[in-house]
Amino acid sequence: MEINKIHIFMKLKSYFLLSIVVGMAFACSSDENVPEVEVFTPDATLSLAAVADGKSLTKAGEGEKENIDQEDAIKSLHVMVFYAGGNLQVDKVVAATNRVDDLDVQSGAVKILVLANAGTQENQFDTLEKALAYQRALDNENENNGYSMSSRLIEATLDEGMHNIFGNIKDFPGHMPNVSKEGNDIKLTRHIAQINLKSVSIKSDNGKASFVIDSVFVANVKGYSLMSANSTEEWGAVESKKAPDGNSLWWYGQYENEYWNGEYKTIEDGLLKADLLGFNANKRDVTSSSPWKPETGQLACGKSFIVYENMVDAVEPGQRTLLVLKGTYADGNGRVEANRFYTIPVNAMGTMTDAEGGTPDHSYVKRNYRYNISLTIKSSGSDRPYDPASEACMDVAVTVADWDVIEQNEDLD
Repeated sequence: MEINKIHIFMKLKSYFLLSIVVGMAFACSSDENVPEVEVFTPDATLSLAAVADGKSLTKAGEGEKENIDQEDAIKSLHVMVFYAGGNLQVDKVVAATNRVDDLDVQSGAVKILVLANAGTQENQFDTLEKALAYQRALDNENENNGYSMSSRLIEATLDEGMHNIFGNIKDFPGHMPNVSKEGNDIKLTRHIAQINLKSVSIKSDNGKASFVIDSVFVANVKGYSLMSANSTEEWGAVESKKAPDGNSLWWYGQYENEYWNGEYKTIEDGLLKADLLGFNANKRDVTSSSPWKPETGQLACGKSFIVYENMVDAVEPGQRTLLVLKGTYADGNGRVEANRFYTIPVNAMGTMTDAEGGTPDHSYVKRNYRYNISLTIKSSGSDRPYDPASEACMDVAVTVADWDVIEQNEDLD
């Protein structure tokens, strides 16, 4: 205890002397227009623990790695502490851990922002305004990098001479004297949503119709997202309204050019991201007796699509996020049509239900949700990928599920 107090005293003494030197330098300046500078004079410490979407990290046996679902993994953690006025006080980036310990801070009113897997670096943002404006491209979102997440904007008052703890105080033994600022780990909310094709089946009068699937892709996907929300509430909006200069806001799995515009795609200058937002279905044959379902243990047919929020623009038909299937349809009476499309608006108003069959609390693509889609084909689709004509040829169910509601296909045989 005494050694700990002496260590803190010596650090504070050094910072105090430094603040005197800096103050004298500005006092001696002859320039009356020198801007006011906040001199960082630490007199307290901060320790913080974070968790993805309120989930706990499950410890494995002694000597083993933590057993963490890769969707929840925190590969990097960036804790930023700003003065009440918005200038950066101090920040810290750590890897492969969900906590920061003993960060030297200055007491008083602060604003704290926590990012995970966001690709940011220490001292990247000298103001809160710049941190809140930072956006990142969708192709960075993968399990290798970890899915990006952020906390709410935390407003707090740090106590002088104390260890200020944000998290379960029992997880920080030896941090004395201490004061609890948050009783639970700081919750981090993902910036992504997920689209899963759960099943494809087919109906026909004689039971002989079929659909051979060439490819599956998504369209009208926003290629950028803010990495934090300017909100003290959980799940603040992070939707990007504009791409960085020289880049495209809207991305497409296939057919991004103007020729393929239609009522469901009125946007030009999109960006094609076929590898990220589409896949080859390898001529998967769907018949009345052989529907397409995910492989055992998988969430989706083929692959899950990771997308960003699409909220504000979702009211416009041409800007709704789409799931599109392309293939060859045979009606069972000898008529075969190639290059047919079935176009599913993921976030069309009034078409989504929750897991209980009720109405979800939103009608757009919202981060940290899974959108599970079941398709039943009734007749030939459209010859255009962004044409609403195919809606008369199919029945669609879009189920909105909380992120922690995972529906994996199970082999019951």
